[in-house]
Amino acid sequence: MTKQSPVTMKFLMALLVIAGTFAAQRALSSAQEASGTAGFKDFHDRIEKYEKLHKNAEKSLPSLKKKSNPQLIAAQQQALVDKIRELRSDARRGDIFTPVVTESITREIKAVFAGADAHRVQNTIQAGNPLEGFKVEVNQRYPDGLPFTTVPPTLLQKLPRLPDEVTYRILGSTLLLVDRKANLIIDYMPNVIP
Repeated sequence: MTKQSPVTMKFLMALLVIAGTFAAQRALSSAQEASGTAGFKDFHDRIEKYEKLHKNAEKSLPSLKKKSNPQLIAAQQQALVDKIRELRSDARRGDIFTPVVTESITREIKAVFAGADAHRVQNTIQAGNPLEGFKVEVNQRYPDGLPFTTVPPTLLQKLPRLPDEVTYRILGSTLLLVDRKANLIIDYMPNVIP
């Protein structure tokens, strides 16, 4: 074995430290990706389950004619709300936005707010900031006439896709899942929007 100079040894040690750090960062990144993938898979499964529930609730109601009057439409919407509430009588916050899902979505939200479009996203959210005083609860109708902020496209691209029956909405710093037809809050994540 040949004797290495002190400079060569320091160089080799530095390479080992860099390689170890790089390997640790890759392992952490892979673990975060796996966690995010697992979170989004869990979210997809739970949203799919809700979508089936929504469709079953809708099928159980008499159908409206294409030219129904506004009172009939409002009554149909309320009947849908009542049926969904009945089918989800034990629904609680976190049923869809579980801790794993929340962690994955929060990571995506933070990345968008730290990215190049952060200023534009923030301005869009502030421009649509709703009235205060509304307390968010699962299975509660989002009041007609209460403003809300739709999710900016930059952020929407990073969030898991939703079926047609469900949409994201932002209310202050809270991310909501809302049933479009029933205008019903399905689940929510408080304090995730900066």
